[in-house]
Amino acid sequence: MKLSWQSSLTVSSHFLHGMLHFIRTRHGEDAAAQALASAAIPQSLLTQPDARLTRQQYVALYRTVAATLDDEMLGLWSRPIRTGTLKYLMLSLLDAPTVLVALNRFVRFWNLLLDDYRLQISTKSNLVRLALVERTSGTPVTPLGHELMMKLIHGIASWLLGREISLHRIEFSFARPRHAEDYAFLYPGEVNFNASMTSIFFLYQDCSELFKREKHELWAFLKRAPEDWTFSAFHPGSITAKTREYLEQNIALSATIQDLARALHTSVRTLNRRFAEEGTHFQLVKDGLRRDIAVHRLTNLNTGVATLAFDLGFSDATGFCRAFKHWTGSSPTDYRKGSRQGE
Repeated sequence: MKLSWQSSLTVSSHFLHGMLHFIRTRHGEDAAAQALASAAIPQSLLTQPDARLTRQQYVALYRTVAATLDDEMLGLWSRPIRTGTLKYLMLSLLDAPTVLVALNRFVRFWNLLLDDYRLQISTKSNLVRLALVERTSGTPVTPLGHELMMKLIHGIASWLLGREISLHRIEFSFARPRHAEDYAFLYPGEVNFNASMTSIFFLYQDCSELFKREKHELWAFLKRAPEDWTFSAFHPGSITAKTREYLEQNIALSATIQDLARALHTSVRTLNRRFAEEGTHFQLVKDGLRRDIAVHRLTNLNTGVATLAFDLGFSDATGFCRAFKHWTGSSPTDYRKGSRQGE
């Protein structure tokens, strides 16, 4: 089965724990276990801080938790965002002439709903900024809530335009998290932490563009939610994305950074500098891709461990199992169990 590096992306168990938090506190452990089973996620992953979810598991878990809580934002804000809210929000945007007008409506809509934060939109130096401003000083920060709100803004703006809108930069009001590696694909632009408030910045020229979307297109977008607005983002210009794309085509050959440099017509030194600018390095990107492909195939296919090891460029299954345990904290068998739970 041939996968693009985008479809094989996995996300940190941070999202797993964040999505389960309120279903646990409001409905108990049994409801949380049922939600895991519905998404074919094994219980054993809960104890592994480096466990990964496939995008299919993420979407299935999100939908189950949202339905159980009757809250499209998973209980992360001061009041529940009832089922159907996204639909009526999107309907209010369809006849906006430009993305900027749509974003202004988005801000007004959310400010009718939230008590703990308000959204603020401003324009300065050819940038459009949407910021989460606490209504009362000292309001607790729930990182997953801030992450999802920024994803929703970027995902909706991109869908309206029919292409990924350029993300100039994004700032979060919390410290750099353990799962920051995921941000290279979730937020395709400059990412900063420990900011005074969580904000997302777009280029004014993108926001001033006209768009036209029809209701039948909206129904398809809503039917796939939250997949499209969560995973629509990728940064084709980043060295991380280019590396994953190259390695995905050469994964069984155990390609080196020298091979990548030749393929991209650049030097190893330049590559290392660009990796450093994105907060990563070649081996980390390579291991991340192999980990993601392994998790996806173990979860969705009946591939043998020895075959998978060979396909990923390992000389034997033992070396692959050791690497997989290092990457995720779990054995390949744990992920295979998850896929069988959903059968």
